Amino acid sequence: MEPLTKEIIIKGIRNQDKTILKAIYYTYFPVVKKIVQDNMGSEEDAKDVFQEAIIIIYRRIKEGNLEIHTSFKTYIYSICRFMWKKELAVSKENIDNLTVFLEYENLPDVNIDEYKKHKQYKLYQKHFRKLEKGCRKTLKMFLKNKSLQEIAEKLDLSYDYIRIKKRRCKEQLIRYIKEDSEYNRWK
Repeated sequence: MEPLTKEIIIKGIRNQDKTILKAIYYTYFPVVKKIVQDNMGSEEDAKDVFQEAIIIIYRRIKEGNLEIHTSFKTYIYSICRFMWKKELAVSKENIDNLTVFLEYENLPDVNIDEYKKHKQYKLYQKHFRKLEKGCRKTLKMFLKNKSLQEIAEKLDLSYDYIRIKKRRCKEQLIRYIKEDSEYNRWK
């Protein structure tokens, strides 16, 4: 396998290439695992943070706004460091023990809005999966900019039924999200 250049990594993440994703994991995860474990986290915490960082990078690639001005190692490390630091701050557990982070303060970071957006998206996904299959299907098509008429035709249902169903499904999703204890934290 070729050495992991930034270009190969970005292409691999964009294409969800399992070989490249495994190589990224084996190459860069140990550093993330160490920083998380050195700061009151477990290996599972490190895996979660690493996976979320890959998702953030994937979204940036898809949105066309990924700019890496450092090595990929530094870039993914700084995202993971930021996310773990925020997790510790949010949970307010042993916040005084964050001294290991101080020497890295000048590394590139994700901003707080991106972190918040990621958490909101995870909250949305969690509750979207709770919806019944018909609601998920209807809302997915609507989110793909299909008109209510197109959705009705595709599902072989009436326009009025789809209009009402979409509204009810959306209201149910909003209710699920607002009832979640995480909602106030990330709204």
